[in-house]
Amino acid sequence: MELGSTVKVVYTGTLKDGTVFGTATEEKPLEFQTGMEKTIPGFEREVMTMEVGDKRTFTLEAADGFGEYDEEQMLEVPTVSIPYDVEVGKTVWMADPTGQRVPTKVAKIEDGVATLDCNHPLAGEPLSFEVELIAVEPAPEGFISMAERRKKIAEQQAMLSGGQGMPGAPSDVPAPGVPASGATGTEML
Repeated sequence: MELGSTVKVVYTGTLKDGTVFGTATEEKPLEFQTGMEKTIPGFEREVMTMEVGDKRTFTLEAADGFGEYDEEQMLEVPTVSIPYDVEVGKTVWMADPTGQRVPTKVAKIEDGVATLDCNHPLAGEPLSFEVELIAVEPAPEGFISMAERRKKIAEQQAMLSGGQGMPGAPSDVPAPGVPASGATGTEML
């Protein structure tokens, strides 16, 4: 299988305690194009080594799934900027730097300030999968992966700014419309 192939998989994803967090069936398989960062990194890496008909069970550590739990992903906002009926433990939808809607969990409300946990709900969790690869379509001619696209954009920005990166932007900020490394979203597994 080559980068850029479109694959269809059947899978069941479970946590360490056996709780099922995701499934795809033959009737509704998970379909994604490899190299486009539409699934968690370790899942795509494992699927890329499979052939049609292969069945595999594997466990991914947090770093290869939704990342390690990061205390720095706690955000404090005035309670007036979130819905009035929100309680601790509830989910509030926010926009990430790319404009994508992401769920955040209300961790604490105190003195007019809500503390939101912006970590993915499965951050810090090892993830186990039972996967069957049911179809592979070859990569389109001239396929360019998301990583290559980011690299080309960075090179163009460096050229335009005389090698200084995007004028006025920190060096770790992706170009508009380009997901940050490790970004997650609804299309992510």
